[in-house]
Amino acid sequence: MSRLVGRKPELRQLLAALERVRSGTCEIATVEGEPGIGKTKLLAELLARATADGWHVLQCDFAELDVDRPFLAVASALHELCEQLATSVPAELVEASSLLDAALRLQGGDDVHGDYISSLIVEGLHEVARSTPMLVMFDDAHLIDDASARLLWGIARHRRTGPVFVVAALRPSNRETVTALRRSLDSRGAITMVLRSLDVSESDLLAMQILGCEPDLVVRRLLAEAGGNPLFITELLRGHSELPMPTDAVAGEDAHVPSTLRGLVFRRLASLPESTREALGDAALLGLSFDVRELAAVIGVDAHEALDHLMAAIHQRILIEDGTRLVFQHAIVQTIVASQRPEVARRARHRHIAQSLARLGAPNAQVAEHHWRSSPMHHRDASMWLRRAAQDVRPLSVEAALTWSQRALACLGDDEPTFDLQLDVAGLLILLGRVLEAEAICRSEETRTASTEQEIRLHTSLCALTMMAGRTRQAEAVVEVERVLALLGSRDPRRVEMLGWQALLSLFSGRLDDAERYAHQALSLEVDGDPGPMLSPPYDALGLVALLRGDVTLAQEFTAMGTAVFRDHGSTFSSVMMPHFSQAMALLSARPIGEVIDVLEDGYRACDRTGHALAHLHLEPLMGIAHFVRGDIAVARTSVERTIDRNEEWKTGGVALPTATGLAAYLAMLRDDLVTARVLADRALEELLSGGAQAGSADFAVWCVACVYEAGGERAQARDMLVGIWELLAKTASLYSIAPDLVRLTCDDRPEFAAEVVALAAARAERSGAALDRAHALASRGLLERNAALLDGAALAWEELGWSLTATRIRGFALEIVRRNGNRNEVRIRLGALLRAWDLMEVTYPIRMLTSAPENKGYRAVRAARPSHGPDSLSQAERSVVRLVGEGLTNKEIARRLFVSHRTVDTHVSHAFAKLGVSSRVQLAGLVVRERV
Repeated sequence: MSRLVGRKPELRQLLAALERVRSGTCEIATVEGEPGIGKTKLLAELLARATADGWHVLQCDFAELDVDRPFLAVASALHELCEQLATSVPAELVEASSLLDAALRLQGGDDVHGDYISSLIVEGLHEVARSTPMLVMFDDAHLIDDASARLLWGIARHRRTGPVFVVAALRPSNRETVTALRRSLDSRGAITMVLRSLDVSESDLLAMQILGCEPDLVVRRLLAEAGGNPLFITELLRGHSELPMPTDAVAGEDAHVPSTLRGLVFRRLASLPESTREALGDAALLGLSFDVRELAAVIGVDAHEALDHLMAAIHQRILIEDGTRLVFQHAIVQTIVASQRPEVARRARHRHIAQSLARLGAPNAQVAEHHWRSSPMHHRDASMWLRRAAQDVRPLSVEAALTWSQRALACLGDDEPTFDLQLDVAGLLILLGRVLEAEAICRSEETRTASTEQEIRLHTSLCALTMMAGRTRQAEAVVEVERVLALLGSRDPRRVEMLGWQALLSLFSGRLDDAERYAHQALSLEVDGDPGPMLSPPYDALGLVALLRGDVTLAQEFTAMGTAVFRDHGSTFSSVMMPHFSQAMALLSARPIGEVIDVLEDGYRACDRTGHALAHLHLEPLMGIAHFVRGDIAVARTSVERTIDRNEEWKTGGVALPTATGLAAYLAMLRDDLVTARVLADRALEELLSGGAQAGSADFAVWCVACVYEAGGERAQARDMLVGIWELLAKTASLYSIAPDLVRLTCDDRPEFAAEVVALAAARAERSGAALDRAHALASRGLLERNAALLDGAALAWEELGWSLTATRIRGFALEIVRRNGNRNEVRIRLGALLRAWDLMEVTYPIRMLTSAPENKGYRAVRAARPSHGPDSLSQAERSVVRLVGEGLTNKEIARRLFVSHRTVDTHVSHAFAKLGVSSRVQLAGLVVRERV
């Protein structure tokens, strides 16, 4: 093998990154260039150095025919890695490998979506890296499938940075998947190398290595034609003694491939026996890499005879042995070999290959790929295989399933029935959040239904997408549910789920009695068959109704039943989200916030398993609220930003939007950005008014907006907002009770109203027995009676649930009461505690208000002296930076997130290293995880 020529700067750069990774960082590099420019050889040199030093390697090689077959290359690479690790394979990699085997070999595996498998692989790889550095190589990544692209991005952005080096080699490509991946890797600070052509001296050196002598005039002419491309130089010089005269370019061939090289390959083919040429042509259509058994099925012989046909091509170095498979020397050679047949003949042969592979029992996606390449317009048989491929890849990648389904549609003529396929496409679009596109398809099919069953399916889809679209579409969702119920037979088990959806829609509109009635009606139905898979929505509705009415114990019982149904049977559309949402809401009143977050994380994983991106979006605001009340302000901000961005992208207008926008306004206020906070608050109000108020979401959104208005000096407007939403919803449907602030803002000018609110809050606490309701009641009474002890009791109740921000806020109101009573020493102690608490939450506005308030000027707050080392020594700015380092962000990303310069972040990181006694980002990130810095 010739030595690497002309790539020393790039190799040095990669090896330097390898050394940095060894010390505990995570690095990313991309190597780009035209075909044959030396990307694979450069990666091979890096691989040799890494394996010699004991690194573990995950090497994925992608191929053209596998672009829409998710994880095919990853599965093979994962097997090899597990063999490397032998007995030390992490459980996550074992599970991921098993799930991939089941999915790719159609052995009845669980319906697990690719995002879940990706998360297992990411965790497993970083677990391996804890003991041994890890090299992850993705070659020919311009051919990567969507699911593998998400995996690559997940490995690169993993929060717990470790000694992992991610390298991707790719050609220039306009594929959307590749463009998005490159943009994401660039945002993580990836090293980008674009390989250039070899110059004259480097070409001469490579020629000397190949020929063993100085290049003569004939060789130099060949070198000039090769244009500095190492592959072209190598192949032309190795075959220069048998070179034919240059030939015209073959139609459809890459214009960069020299005609001399094409002529050389054709000359080699011409020297082969006819049987070898025919077999090689079919092999080129099978792909860059192929199984001899598949080729044997195509040419109609046994595997041994097929291998005999190919031996001459192996001797000519056209094919290379790779375990049980054969691989073309290079993708360019494969393309040239395939081009020996005219386009029409190639298409006909692809159809023959598809039929042969089908008889062999090959995976549906592999058969479908060849049907698609045979130009199967108006071909029902091809459409059938493409649809089967969509069903097979659906558990691994919704995007790939959508591609196959759309291709299946394209194969059918205008006179062919397309209803079922169109609804398949619409369902996949809903899962991906593309609600408007899904609705357009459904509406176009309304006049084409040919049976009652088709009508049921159509209106069920319309019901699902209008439900998931949220508040602005609820009236339409109700109409669609009623249409489906009218179409279903009286003993059809689907009535159970439809009535459950009707109950949830009534609940969202604040009609609790109707919601309870529909849910009980669903549970009492006598149906033909097992109603079990349909029971989750009625249980979810009853759980939320019980919670709104203050019966927390009953709420937890019903929501646990709904979650159990989901775990036993799974579900689609809104029922992926609702069991986890309703259970989280039930736990929110009585259990620590950490348990609520765990339930929501389970919901996230359920969405990942089913590929339901839209349902994931509707869980996001509740996760943001959970982190917000716990005091994890940075995490809450990320959550609400993601929710708002996705809503703007998908135009769903869902329940998620006003909640997220309202919380975003409050978070902007905490950063002391009152201008942005007011803009967001006004937007949240518009979103609420455009869709009508809803039980369980409007009260929290309005509370956030009212707090922003009060911070801006509009106390009366804030009071009127809370009074209005209380009278509309909160007396019967308070999930995030506004009672304490309502009492605080009305106790002076409307004492009777404030007293009524206190009484209702106390009655709810007595009725539910929940810790959260008890805290609301104590705080409301304490603010009415101006009793600091009651407020302290409420703060303790919130702290027991992990609600640090809420507890700190209520202690601030207690401080005002103590200050009015004139106990200066207690004021100093409380003021110091408040400043420390707000400082730990990395906020600005409450600290500014406390330190600048005239009534606090006469007091010196008792604050512990900041030590010189350890977590408590960090300043607020340093703490913000350290936490984002723990999330895996680069300094450049942190600078953008915090709106400061890159140099400022560098300074904070270096100070944090010194104060915390660490020497690398991975150690710093580990400290964040362990100590919750």
